[in-house]
Amino acid sequence: MDIEVYKTDVKTKEDATPIVALLQFVISDCIMHFDRNSSNPILKIETNRDIKEMVYGVFNKHGFYCQKL
Repeated sequence: MDIEVYKTDVKTKEDATPIVALLQFVISDCIMHFDRNSSNPILKIETNRDIKEMVYGVFNKHGFYCQKL
């Protein structure tokens, strides 16, 4: 499995919860970890396929920014 890392602007647990829930629904075959403790919140996703466009879509739908690192 590969690990994809995304820089985000999600700062609170209340904002992260629906995003992670929707990502887990859309991309059910992966493992996710959201690290909001750093100055640049990071989402790490362990997956076997290209999911970048799905991740961007979920973040955009909720009004947040993300960029694959």
